[in-house]
Amino acid sequence: MFVRRSPVLKKFLARSRGFTLLEVLVVVIIIGVVISFAVLSINSDDKTLEEEARRLQALIGLAGQEAILQSKELALQFDEDGYEFLAFDGEKWQPVTDDQILRPRKLPDTVAVDYEPEGQKLTLKGMDEEAKPPRIYFLSSGEMTPFRLTLRRRGELDGYVLTGSARGKTELRGTGDAD
Repeated sequence: MFVRRSPVLKKFLARSRGFTLLEVLVVVIIIGVVISFAVLSINSDDKTLEEEARRLQALIGLAGQEAILQSKELALQFDEDGYEFLAFDGEKWQPVTDDQILRPRKLPDTVAVDYEPEGQKLTLKGMDEEAKPPRIYFLSSGEMTPFRLTLRRRGELDGYVLTGSARGKTELRGTGDAD
């Protein structure tokens, strides 16, 4: 039995034998978007490190200003996993808990900090619990402990160097930048 095809069906079958330009463009755009996300995810560790360094610089500047404005002594204390701000209550140093900006922070697992207060290189990893933890002090007079912090990815040497002077000024630069 022979079935005769209608002209409309013939026209439809003739059109459906390949891809249109629009379909090809859509596929190319989708591939481009997927590749862009892949590239961004590869560079996200670099951005995370830079964001942490800039955040720390901003928080240090803010703590210095808060110490002056509120006439109280503050400190920034580091440990292997992160850092927290402390306030002196007249008798001892207490963690700052009532301030959302100066709250304790954990560093991402991929970020390590090398800390040099006043030119002394300290190792945060494996520090004794009885040992006095390293701190940067922010005095109500506007002075601060001179320091050098290097934020880097664990297992690597390059990263960002954050330095602070006794007068409360900070500077952030990449380890590859000229001195």
